[in-house]
Formats: sequence, structure tokens, C-alpha cells
Amino acid sequence: MFQKTLPPLFALFLVFALALAACQPAAPVSQAQTPTEAMTEEMMEETEEPMADTDEMMEETEEPMAEATDEMMEDMATTTFVIRIENADVEGGLTILAPGTYELNDHPVAFFTPGEADRGVGLEALAEDGNPGDLVGTINEMMGDGMVSFVADVFTTPIGADGPGTAGPGAAYEFTVDAYPGQYLTFATMFVQSNDWFFAPGADGIALFDADGNPISGDITGQIFLWDAGTEVGQTPGEGADQAPRQATPNTGEAENGTVEMVVDFDGYQILVTITPQQ
Repeated sequence: MFQKTLPPLFALFLVFALALAACQPAAPVSQAQTPTEAMTEEMMEETEEPMADTDEMMEETEEPMAEATDEMMEDMATTTFVIRIENADVEGGLTILAPGTYELNDHPVAFFTPGEADRGVGLEALAEDGNPGDLVGTINEMMGDGMVSFVADVFTTPIGADGPGTAGPGAAYEFTVDAYPGQYLTFATMFVQSNDWFFAPGADGIALFDADGNPISGDITGQIFLWDAGTEVGQTPGEGADQAPRQATPNTGEAENGTVEMVVDFDGYQILVTITPQQ
């Protein structure tokens, strides 16, 4: 018996070939793109151009937006107005004015509605006793602190007087407001020689700018009327025992429970109201 063997030279060649194969680096495995990755890459390519278009649009919009902002700021620029409420009666006349209340707002305003009962927010105290504090206090409480374009306050001291008081013939009250186009003003001051009469604009108040945005100026007495608050039974002006100059204490007259109405004939009770915008 004998064992069959490989020729020495062939065996040596086989060992060398196996060793060489073992030293070769492995071939890289192909990384196939998943459908999601392919879709994402395509979307990114498609988005690049619209994003570039958006940047261009933003650049084109910046200038018009800046111009619009400037125009809005110009429209919001305020004008200072001086309002003068003068007792234009002759010396010894019946007209006496009392401290009053005014309000500035973005819409037509009034402290009352003609033909309706007093709202119970303080107008009664102003019209019967010349006390503006209740009305302005209630209005400010209702409006709150968030109304930056709203103002309500009182005027109490006649020009040249040492302190608060009434304004007889020739005397006047003045106050100022800072307003922008679209704002309205109203006010109320008691006709002292009455039970519950007061001077005030109509229900729409006074527009401080015309339709073109220009501030109004001059005599606006034509927009002011004498009103009966309907809260106290009326007596002859200048004679009633329950009227402010003669009553023992405030709010002593008989309740009327009526409605706010215009006093039709008040030619004998003189008032002059002017408004002057400041340059």
C-alpha cells in the first residue's frame, strides 16, 4: 500500500495563492438609496428655488412696509387742542357754569342718550349739584387702564381764579387734549341756576378732525346744547329753592324719573365754546 501525495511545487503554489487571497481587502458593499431618502433629496432640490424666490419677495416687500409704517405713524401723530368754555352772558345775567367733565375717545361719545333716562353713572350729580367727580370716576372705572386712546377728566378752576369754583359772566374754563384723527370729544357743565340742566354736545360728541384729517378750529358753540337731565322736578330758573345756589344740601329736590331732553328755548342763557389746535 502506498499514499498518493501532491508534487511539492504544486503544493507550494496552492499555499501561496490562498495566502494572497486572504490579504485582499473586502469589496465595498453597495449602499442602495431607500425610497424615503430619494424623496427627501428630490424635495430639497425642488425647495431651493422657491426659497430663493421668497428671499427676493421679502426684499421687495421691505420698502413698501416701511413706507406704510411711516404713513401710519404720521396718521397717529397727535394734535394738542385747547378747549375754552366761556360764560358769555352779560354782567348780572342768569348764566352760571359749574365745574364739569370731559371725555376723549375713538368713537362718538356722550354721557347720555336723548329721550332715555339718565344712566346712573354720575350725570345726575353733575346736573343737579355741579359735582363732576362721580361721572368721571365711573367712566374711568368702566374703561379701565387698557384704553390708551381714552381720556376722561374734569375741569374745575376758571381762568385766573385761585381755586375750583363756578364761572360767572365773562369767566371761562379751559382744558387741553391731545388727539389724533378719528377721535371725538364730549363734555358737560351744569347750568347752575336750574334743578338739573347742563350744557353739552349732542349724542355724537364733537369730531376733532374733518374728513380730510385736518384739525377743526374756531367757534363750535353751534354744536353745544342745553339739556334737562330729567332727574329732578324743574323749577323756574334762578328762583327754585331746590336749585344749587339756594338748596340746603345737595340732592334735595323731588325726583322726576324722566328722560334726558333738550331745552328748546335757551337763547337767554349764553355760552361760547371755542377750540384751538396748537401749532
